[in-house]
Amino acid sequence: MKRSLNGCTILKTNCICGTDAALLRLFLQFCILRKVVRFAAMAKIFLLEDDKILSKGISIALKKDEHMVTAVYGYLEALQEYQKQKYDLFLLDINLPDGNGLEFCKIIRETSETPVLFLTANDTEEDMLEGFGVGCDDYISKPFSIEVLRKKVLAVLKRTGVGKFRMKYRDLELDKEKCLVLMKGKEIHLTSTEYKLLLYLMESRGRVVTKALLLEQLWDIVGNFVDDCTVRVNIKRLRQKLNDEKQEYIVTVFGMGYSFGE
Repeated sequence: MKRSLNGCTILKTNCICGTDAALLRLFLQFCILRKVVRFAAMAKIFLLEDDKILSKGISIALKKDEHMVTAVYGYLEALQEYQKQKYDLFLLDINLPDGNGLEFCKIIRETSETPVLFLTANDTEEDMLEGFGVGCDDYISKPFSIEVLRKKVLAVLKRTGVGKFRMKYRDLELDKEKCLVLMKGKEIHLTSTEYKLLLYLMESRGRVVTKALLLEQLWDIVGNFVDDCTVRVNIKRLRQKLNDEKQEYIVTVFGMGYSFGE
């Protein structure tokens, strides 16, 4: 039976041994490593920009990095929306039709130290000093490259530790800080062992994890009788809870172990 793995077609058979088995293992590992499973430092970003076309472009770019973006277009709307949930980063335009991004930054700073980046054409030294004076963390001068914005956002999030506790792949989200697993926004209830197994696989993205390594890392094999069956049973239960019969998340790599992602 043929199976495609990252563009490589392989032959699945029940009778492989010796040199052929070794070559198949190397081939499978090569195919797995060719495809890097993309994770992102998933952050909640508040975007205040009155130019709707620019706002949409920024939102699309950040959502491609798996960030959650709340976009508003005016000062009054921003005042109503920003307190509904906690955010990891604020992107603020300064010149607004019904207010001022500097004043909004002051309000944020009354209760929060969340990073603030200004998106503005006001890029004189006096403008920047005023922005830093009200508590912003950095400036991005208009016009700017979307790629530069993405890099700035990533740098700020990395510096503040945002995303360190959250991972996302497709519809699956894992929050290490809260020990919370969501599938399509709905909480999945896992046992302690299932949670640790999923976490280890997600953190081992892009490489094959052997059953022996899983036993060593997740089970106390000293003085306790555990074997390959222990891993298989827990993988099966985890797949059932994730509704992962098609192995879109946890992939069995024949003769080697498991990998995370297609």
